[in-house]
Amino acid sequence: MLACRVLIYPSFSVLRTSSRFFSAPSSSPSPTITLYQYRICPFCCKTKSLLTHLSLPYTSIEVNPLTKSQFKNLESIGDDTYKKVPVALINNERINGSNEIIDKILEISDKHDIITDDFINDESMKWYNWCDTHLAVRIYPALTETFDSSLTAFSYLDNVSEFSTFEKLSAKYIGAFAMKLAGGKIKKKYGIEDTDHELASSIETWKNDALNSAPFQGGDKPSIADIAVYGVLKGLEDVGGRWFEERVKGDKEVEEWFSRVEGVVGEINSSH
Repeated sequence: MLACRVLIYPSFSVLRTSSRFFSAPSSSPSPTITLYQYRICPFCCKTKSLLTHLSLPYTSIEVNPLTKSQFKNLESIGDDTYKKVPVALINNERINGSNEIIDKILEISDKHDIITDDFINDESMKWYNWCDTHLAVRIYPALTETFDSSLTAFSYLDNVSEFSTFEKLSAKYIGAFAMKLAGGKIKKKYGIEDTDHELASSIETWKNDALNSAPFQGGDKPSIADIAVYGVLKGLEDVGGRWFEERVKGDKEVEEWFSRVEGVVGEINSSH
């Protein structure tokens, strides 16, 4: 009920494995983009990371994870039976799912200097897909290992000004309980036993195998994989608690990579 799009089901990216499958970016006015999100959803954070990197302005609408009442704004637009996040409204076209949204963003962006064969190629797409199928699916089980940790993760709702006090409290406490249960399903699906170890191991894999001592996975410049992984970990930072401190800031190489990407992408406003 509360999950981002790909938390329960495996993520098979609609993006192809090479940039030659993308349409050439077109030169046109900046699109109007509204993103329906959960602030802590790793797939929403990944999407916002690319939007920020491509300097595409957007408006975020925080979705109540219990009522999903914000989706009423999208009734009769596209597939309105879809009730997961992220969902984007791009020039009045409804796009469901992070990879579908990113595919559309890349299609309409005019950032020819960024969207190159170095930004999207077979190797970067391998790690982009790894971000979905391996890293992102290990975030929620770690955050929701206990009810207390789930409450910490859902504390972001305290600062959603659009929600009433009742909406904040009910979504926070019921949501934390529901995500504790959902986290257990994800653990079972992916064979995760020690959530902290699995998350730490994933970040180690990124550092050792994807970066391999280079400034970025893309070499001298960030690739689409760098942008995606950065977005997922940025969401972890926004949650607060010990996870970001231990797993990102606690590793000098990972922290330096994170800072380099942030310097290129710019600060992502989690509530933007």
